[in-house]
Amino acid sequence: MKKNREEISPQGDSPVDVDKLIQKVEVESRYRRNFQPFWKIVIAVISIVFISYHLYTARFGMPEAIKHRALHVGFILGLVWLYFPATRKSPKDRPSFVDIGLFIVTVIVTVYTIISRDAFLIRAGVATLDNYIFGGILILLVLEACRRSVGVQLLALGIIFLLYAYFGRIMPGVLSHRGYTIQRIIYQMYLTAQGIFGIPIEVSSSFLIIFVILAAVLERSGLGKLFNDLALGLGGRMTGGPAKVAVVASALIGTISGSAASNVATTGAFTIPLMKRIGYKPHFAGAVEAAASTGGQIMPPIMGSAAFIMAEFLGMKYISIAAAAIIPSLLYFASVFFQIDLRARSLGLKGLAKEDLPDVKSTIFRYGHMIFPMIVLVYLMIEGRTPLYAAFYTVLFTVILSWVRKETRIDFKAAKDVAVNSARSSLSIGVAMANAGFIIAVLAMTGIGAILADNIVMLSQGRLIIALVLCMVVAIILGMGLPTSACYVIAASITVPILTKMGVQPFQAHFFVFYYACLSTITPPVALAAYVGAGLAGAKSSTVGWTAFKLALAGFIVPFFFVYSPAMLLIADSATQIVWAAVTGLAGTFLLSVGVEGYLTIKLPVWLRPVFIVAALMLITPGVTSDLIGLGLTAIGWFSIQLLKRKRQSIAA
Repeated sequence: MKKNREEISPQGDSPVDVDKLIQKVEVESRYRRNFQPFWKIVIAVISIVFISYHLYTARFGMPEAIKHRALHVGFILGLVWLYFPATRKSPKDRPSFVDIGLFIVTVIVTVYTIISRDAFLIRAGVATLDNYIFGGILILLVLEACRRSVGVQLLALGIIFLLYAYFGRIMPGVLSHRGYTIQRIIYQMYLTAQGIFGIPIEVSSSFLIIFVILAAVLERSGLGKLFNDLALGLGGRMTGGPAKVAVVASALIGTISGSAASNVATTGAFTIPLMKRIGYKPHFAGAVEAAASTGGQIMPPIMGSAAFIMAEFLGMKYISIAAAAIIPSLLYFASVFFQIDLRARSLGLKGLAKEDLPDVKSTIFRYGHMIFPMIVLVYLMIEGRTPLYAAFYTVLFTVILSWVRKETRIDFKAAKDVAVNSARSSLSIGVAMANAGFIIAVLAMTGIGAILADNIVMLSQGRLIIALVLCMVVAIILGMGLPTSACYVIAASITVPILTKMGVQPFQAHFFVFYYACLSTITPPVALAAYVGAGLAGAKSSTVGWTAFKLALAGFIVPFFFVYSPAMLLIADSATQIVWAAVTGLAGTFLLSVGVEGYLTIKLPVWLRPVFIVAALMLITPGVTSDLIGLGLTAIGWFSIQLLKRKRQSIAA
């Protein structure tokens, strides 16, 4: 692989610098890369201490909650100043004097927060002037870190909500509230278990960071290489092989990576040129990878970061969330797979030649043993162990097992690289979670969340389907340009109360919002995963975005049936209901793909495509009556195809 992850397509296309492409799309990827030797050492030392602390606390317990979260935030903010330049004119190989100053201020604020915590508790929560001063400074630090490492969208939301808390008394109509003083706002954001140190940062400082470490360890041990080569070796020769490889590889790699855009860069730099080579158009190749990679966030056992936050919100075990995601994730990937297959058959595309495929036996021999850590992880969580316990021992087992072969070995240098990479990967998530804490705290302080819920319930006139559509729109709009975890936290805080007020169970409501938070990465006009796919494919981002949206259409429909058919989330009175929901859902997904692609053994006329789409919706919809209607429409569609084939054959004769 060339320096800077530069990839050259098999067709001889111009090189694509994946790093620059990701930086163009994602703010969190615009960090300094080529540090001076001294600063490399400084960052490595801080990263190793940061990661070692979290590994230690994952196994042996954490200090008092606010102290632990404050130390977590302190590490993250400190590294943000070192990694992320303030402006485009800032030094690219070292932090500026301003960055160093912010780093020193962060250390002082963090130390003060930890040391003063006991005295604050002894005073029974009475704040002093220095509490307010340091709290105000930390709020400003979080906002600036958000600007640098996450982007202006989330920064603007955070500032708007903080201003709303202060200016509530002059707001019109239902938005009006009594308003809060600056001191009260700082108190809520800094000295309570809401605001900066609320549930989002609690999850970031416990579950998310340890699973970021685990993902980095698994990737470094060669598991990603194993998944990629297996997918290509087993599926490359199939009809439209590279596109199917993209789906399978993205699904597998998605189990150890929760970032859609990064998943596109990881697998897309390899699969997109192959798809173009066998005949797929560039925009379709980019869309396939974007849609498939987005599904990685909903793929068990290690889903996207938002899944861990959902478990905390619901007070449930993470393994229950992962188990419930099995059927929906399979339906999602099946939808993309079916459309790819139908498109390949309609275009007459073939697979790759045998000599272009990796040797599966050789790959398994070199990397196959690294699948066992995934088995250990799932086993420990099924046994009822906490995610922290399971992740810690999976990390330990992975490091030990990696020494079996030279290709997978994690020695001291590799361990240092893992620490640096995982620390850097946690920065944007941590900052986003701290900033999202502002929004959640203001919603709780002002009661605006409940007011919005009441008004949307009134707007929907008591009709659940209207409320679901409105909540879907809210989640998708909030997700434009935001990290999935931040989108989910904010959208759930606003929309879940609406759905529960309409009678939806919290588990289904959270899953509904979670899905759309994930799918926002391929929803035009701002579709980050599609932008990366477009850059790699050399196609227009808008075209790739809309094509990816079409490929993932089942993913946009299935969440509605979480509400009406909880059997898809493994909530049922019997296993038969769950199996039937999976079977009819899979059949409906296939028929939806037929209707969208307009092909099933022959190219379908325009009037016949809606028949298959309606049949699909009927099969996915729970209930015997809807299933019978769906089967009847399917029979009509199939019979019509046979008549059309005979008619075309007679004309040709």
